[in-house]
This record gives sequence, C-alpha cells and structure tokens, in this order.
Amino acid sequence: MVYRSLLPMLCLLALLLDGCAAYRTMNRRDECDKAIKNYSKLIRWQEAEKAALAFVDTPERPAFDKAAEALRRRRITIADFRILAHECKPEQLKAEAVVEFDYFMLPDNRLKTVTDRQAWIFREENPATPDIADGWRLTTPFPDFR
Repeated sequence: MVYRSLLPMLCLLALLLDGCAAYRTMNRRDECDKAIKNYSKLIRWQEAEKAALAFVDTPERPAFDKAAEALRRRRITIADFRILAHECKPEQLKAEAVVEFDYFMLPDNRLKTVTDRQAWIFREENPATPDIADGWRLTTPFPDFR
C-alpha cells in the first residue's frame, strides 16, 4: 500500500527536478543575452570601466583597463554597435558573439568599423575563488580600435 503512494510522489519529484534544471538553463540563456547586450551598450557609451567591473574577471581586468585607457587617450568615440550573431550554450556554460562597433577618431571624421568576436563563459559561485564573481564573464580581450 505504501509503495503505491510512493511511486507517484517519486515521479512528481523527478518532474519537479527536471523542470528546475530546464528553468535554470532557460534563465542562464536569458542572462547570456542580457550580458552580451549590456556589455556592448557599456562599450558604446564609453563606459569600459563599468563593463570591466560587470563582465571581466579580476585577473584579466588590468589588461582590459589598459586597452580602454588607450581608447580614451586616442580620442576614439564609438558611434554605434550591432550584435551580428550570438549563440548561448548554457548547458555547456559557454557563449559566443560577433559584435560590430562603429567609431571615429578626432580630428578625422571617417566612420570606421571593428568586429569584436567575443567568447563568454558562465562562472558559478565558488568559495575557493571569492575574487571571481558568478555569472557570464567575457574571456576575450578588449577589441582593437585602429
């Protein structure tokens, strides 16, 4: 008698756990889309420091900040961006994106375009590495605006 009521409960538990895993994957996919878009917006609006704080791990941040500072010294203004393609693979904890940035460098007013091929990984919270935040993190360097 006990076994009859236990089987439906186990099936329900399995469905619930499977639903939680699917929800987590879907949530990570949404977070990935938002991360790529928000990172690109921050770069477009010359907020590279904020982009680094939000999306670049602490060990890679000095190189990123140095490249962003060079952008300011050279008086480069980013006019627009387009996300050409992106693929989020939350089950593999990876994502890729191709983003174009339109920019100009004063006193020259010619509009130029740089293609930024981005690789992203999803970091989960880990007490062993407290200086690395969880979430989607950019692993590729700052784009080279020439």
